Amino acid sequence: MRRVFPGFVSILLLLSVAAHGAVSLGIDELEKTHFAILQGKRVGLITNPSGADSHGRSAIDVLAHAPGVKLLKLFGPEHGIDGLTPAGKNLRITRDPRTHLPVYPLFQTATGDFRHPSADQFAGLDVVVYDVQDLGNRSYTFISTLGNAMDEAAQLRIKFIVLDRPNPLGGVRIEGPRLDPALKSFVGEYDIPLVYGLTPGELAKWINARYLRQPCQLSVVPMKGWTRGMVWEDTRLPWVPTSPNVPTIRAARGYTATGMLGEIGIESGLGGPHPFEMVAGNGWNIGLLAVRFNALRIPGVHAVPESYRTDDGSAYDGVWLQIDPRNAGNLTAISYQAIQVLQRTVGGFEPFARSHHLSYGAWKDQLQMFDKCTGTSRVRAQLQDGVPVNQIIRSWAPGVSRWAVERAPFLLYGMTRAAPMTMAESEQP
Repeated sequence: MRRVFPGFVSILLLLSVAAHGAVSLGIDELEKTHFAILQGKRVGLITNPSGADSHGRSAIDVLAHAPGVKLLKLFGPEHGIDGLTPAGKNLRITRDPRTHLPVYPLFQTATGDFRHPSADQFAGLDVVVYDVQDLGNRSYTFISTLGNAMDEAAQLRIKFIVLDRPNPLGGVRIEGPRLDPALKSFVGEYDIPLVYGLTPGELAKWINARYLRQPCQLSVVPMKGWTRGMVWEDTRLPWVPTSPNVPTIRAARGYTATGMLGEIGIESGLGGPHPFEMVAGNGWNIGLLAVRFNALRIPGVHAVPESYRTDDGSAYDGVWLQIDPRNAGNLTAISYQAIQVLQRTVGGFEPFARSHHLSYGAWKDQLQMFDKCTGTSRVRAQLQDGVPVNQIIRSWAPGVSRWAVERAPFLLYGMTRAAPMTMAESEQP
């Protein structure tokens, strides 16, 4: 019987497609070896519902029933082991209802900060396995969890295995500013572009070689059939929600296109029918907004006026950004283009007017969060000075070019399909 997570029942309608998919995931390849590298090992597993094989079985169930494998502990990144906890909400130590194994949060809890696993949490393990789908965006916290877990495994001399998965933005696209070390945080852990163009396994290899104080005993189980130019739809794999606000692959792409806007109080569609695909507010002339957005002629992006209600009944008006996965413009720049369009279209609009907002019962410095998620305060300063977005994009180019060279030794997959949009040097009018 398959593990069914609440809120994810609709996924099962798609799972039969995956059995004949073009891409074999890391966990599929592990199964084909009869779990050879885990035989006789005491195993801890970092995962959530996105850690499923091509038949729809969760990594938890796969390893719990794997002959010769002793699955002892489970670890959940932000949003929890079931993927249902809202962003930023505290987690606590629980037990998995199916296996009765302990579940340790790798995010802030009510009793302390467990973003970095402790020696006690990894005690008694021979190996830690990581199987989580990320979004290919530096600010999505799963990759910070990956590095923190690798660091603790290195200190304890525990083996670390990454079961590889596709980058939903592809393996060619590189965009956005590099991280300013002064803004290092859980939403920006590494000096890499915001869109870094690596799979989890490739990024783990870079983290191990270039970031950790002491390298861990890392193994990556690579995919079969994935190439760098693939968009997610090319993999023929179903999209399993990585978190409550990323239920579709469209939302996964939209996270990079509009995610920054939420940090300064602009609605991006969360709680509505198109999460991370909207630019919305109240009292806006959305017809004019759509016309001006489309006048930018961003390749593969079309703005449609739309009004919607969220799950709590709130009403918003805005534009729905329909993004073609095979011909998308610079995704990272879309948030900044939206800000400049709103400044010209909405009377009195000032994106950085408020310094604080209420989030999960606490006041947060929204300007600081915008800078941390962006990875630099320079972009905000450029926007406040009215610098055109195409000039902002050009300012990223040196860091993007350096990264293209720096990441090369860690690539596991070749390029057999040409991707229409690649580096951040692509410009919009």
